[in-house]
Amino acid sequence: MTEGPRRRLRLVSTLLIGIVLVILAQLVQVQIVDHGFYEKWAEDQRVRSIVISDAPRGKICDRNGYLLAGNAVLYSIEADTAYVVDVEGASTALGVLLHAPPARIKRLLESDAYWVQIAPSVSKEVGEEIADLGLAGITVRPVWAREYPEGALAAHALGFCTAEITGFYGVEGFYDEQLQPEKVEWVGPVDPTSEQIPWVVTPVLLPQPGVDLVLTLDRTVQSLAEKELARSVWEYQAQGGTIIVMDPRTFEILALTSLPNYEPAQYTEFFDRNPLPFEDPAVSQQYEPGSVFKVLTVAAALDAGLVTPETVYHDQGWIEVGGQKIENATRRAYGEQTVTDILIQSLNVGTAWLSTQMGHGTFYRYVQAFGIGQPTEVDLAGEVPGQLWLPDDYEHWHDSNLGTNSFGQGLAVTPLQMIAAVATVANDGTRLRPHIVARRVEPDGAVFTSRPVVEAQPITPQTARALAEMMVRVVDEGVPQARVEGYRVAGKTGTAQIPIPGGYDPEGTITTFIGFGPAPDAQFVILVKLDRPQTSPWASQTAAPAFQRLATRLFQVLDIPPESVAVAEAVR
Repeated sequence: MTEGPRRRLRLVSTLLIGIVLVILAQLVQVQIVDHGFYEKWAEDQRVRSIVISDAPRGKICDRNGYLLAGNAVLYSIEADTAYVVDVEGASTALGVLLHAPPARIKRLLESDAYWVQIAPSVSKEVGEEIADLGLAGITVRPVWAREYPEGALAAHALGFCTAEITGFYGVEGFYDEQLQPEKVEWVGPVDPTSEQIPWVVTPVLLPQPGVDLVLTLDRTVQSLAEKELARSVWEYQAQGGTIIVMDPRTFEILALTSLPNYEPAQYTEFFDRNPLPFEDPAVSQQYEPGSVFKVLTVAAALDAGLVTPETVYHDQGWIEVGGQKIENATRRAYGEQTVTDILIQSLNVGTAWLSTQMGHGTFYRYVQAFGIGQPTEVDLAGEVPGQLWLPDDYEHWHDSNLGTNSFGQGLAVTPLQMIAAVATVANDGTRLRPHIVARRVEPDGAVFTSRPVVEAQPITPQTARALAEMMVRVVDEGVPQARVEGYRVAGKTGTAQIPIPGGYDPEGTITTFIGFGPAPDAQFVILVKLDRPQTSPWASQTAAPAFQRLATRLFQVLDIPPESVAVAEAVR
């Protein structure tokens, strides 16, 4: 063989060997080095995780079954771009129904993505019109949306849900995990359109809806409380306020409302408010309660056995505690007064005298037993503990605190803490845990009922009843604005200064009235709190009349007979 053919043969052999080596290298790369990658790629093409359509979020109803938070069906408009036949026609038709530029829809349909969302949520009517068009590659998928059929009613108690159906604030936030539906995923082989291959037999697992909640709220009582708060804020030119209605026998919250308010279904429209109105002032904002706190100081002194309602002391108009001079709000001296008069006349000097007689050990032990300075553990999102400095806090507590704390100054409470403390007096001295959910109904129909939880027994039943009678005299003799004809009502006012840097605001006050009835077997307790009323700085002229109007309606709505009728029925 000549040299030329021999060289060509060697060249071809070398090339063939090189090609074989390259192929072998690629086989090693694919089958050994990159084996895991290609195995996963193949698995991803063949097997998919498909989320089954969501079940609805749990419903929220009032105690009588009226729907407060439910679910509506909207539609998500989506496209499998590979299966859209007429991009131009689909863009034009969808643009008309969605009120969107056809050019934008066309860009989505011509994108490289396998799946695109054209509109996240449209109404049932629009979704059905699009479905009727029968556009190839266009999917109309039902999605859930939260709805609140009563509008702004009980907004702070309920909270709201985002577009992703996640709950925030109120009951929606506190019980979000339970209200959320169970998500179910199917994992298995699919065809190129990501549809489950029908001949694969798998167990059918249907998604479960969220837990339904039945609240302790009474829609009628809630509506009355909201109307009274709106009236009072307008009539007394207040910046805002809170009303809570509670059953002292169970500590069930019958109504809870605050202003400023918002609509849960339209929460995004309130983002421009300053401050945002979503936080519930009843549990998330604290304030100095003022003289309504005197109920607790008197309760402690009575229960400790240091005084009786008839014990007399001399009121000279001032008292020094820890180097600080404490005066009555009127700057007057009242002379010989009883312990009951301390509440009727709302005497700062009298309560400061009581707290010094007790000493800080006894005084703060009772105050803490009433739940001050600690969360109530109510089932509402965002509760704060209030503020109570104790003698072992050397940085914040001073000897003068013993005097000022006795009449609700220098400490802070939430409205719910304060009403729970006074409800303890109405409940024969037993403090329960406030709650707003009465029952939880599981998807399988199982019902879990909330039971009263005893937190403490700060005072004896005898002390509580004696104190309740003293509070009846407070209304009859000291605050006639709170009287309700035909009923024995117990209550106490609180006119509190507002702390500012360096002292207290010389202009505004926060006025509070807490009362319960009928005494001695109270069926409801009401807190009315008004922020910076302008017509009068005094609770007796603002919060007390608001209480009177609401209590009058509640006696009727709750079908509580007047005292004369109740006595006659008891005799029979």
